[in-house]
Amino acid sequence: MIVLNYHNFSEYNNYRLKRGKTLKSGYGSNFNKQIRFLNKHFQFSYPNEFFGDKTTSGIHILITFDDGYKDNYDIAFPILKQHNAKVIFFIVTNIIGTNDWLTHDKLRFLVEKKYKSENEVETCLKKMNQGHSIATWIKQNENLIAIPEQRLMMNWKEVEEIDKEGFKIAPHTHQHSILSFLDYTKQEGEIQTSIKTLESKLKKICNYFAYPNGLYNADSLNVLNKSAIQYGFTTQPGFNSKENAPLQLKRIGVNASDSIGVLLLKLYLNRKK
Repeated sequence: MIVLNYHNFSEYNNYRLKRGKTLKSGYGSNFNKQIRFLNKHFQFSYPNEFFGDKTTSGIHILITFDDGYKDNYDIAFPILKQHNAKVIFFIVTNIIGTNDWLTHDKLRFLVEKKYKSENEVETCLKKMNQGHSIATWIKQNENLIAIPEQRLMMNWKEVEEIDKEGFKIAPHTHQHSILSFLDYTKQEGEIQTSIKTLESKLKKICNYFAYPNGLYNADSLNVLNKSAIQYGFTTQPGFNSKENAPLQLKRIGVNASDSIGVLLLKLYLNRKK
């Protein structure tokens, strides 16, 4: 099973030659081409369908979106409906319906405001993705971090509408905390608060979970087992087989701006991982 990992349609994150603005979304037409292509050549499936006894033939593929950006609702949702895709939206429950931004978006906004260089911020975020704390760097620059009061994330009404259409909504922690930085008790709080919040809002049991920045440890797996989560999603690239540990599923990072050629190249390069 191939799991594709998208985030948003921001022109900053989906840049080609030059980064655009964080608050400007685009690439809807290109994303539609991607989903149309995938629908033609692959079999959309959820994990329980792939790992179950009634697996159909063909190459199985699942679309995932992390964090809960508003443009997931504005741009992706109608396209995914049109093509009957199988999709999981992993949301940060504490930020849904607020004007707050995630840490990485706040830091990237420093580049847009020309307070910091792109290289400095992206190097800092890369360190975070590799499991290093950047708390000291953030504290040293907190006087610069001021974001506009503009909603970047979905609200609960939008989340509920996506859920009612049959797509899956799942937790991505409560505050996008990097789990491997936390002790067991704090991990348990982050994970279970996000699960309980979603179950309260949507009146459904949560079966899926995605690790922020793909970082987790043995404590994370123990909490998910205790919380009856069946499938966990990492950011480790590669294809999944039925022998894969269900709480450590691989995902291939893609952008809404990727051409079909680039998308296929990413699949080819990660096919044996």
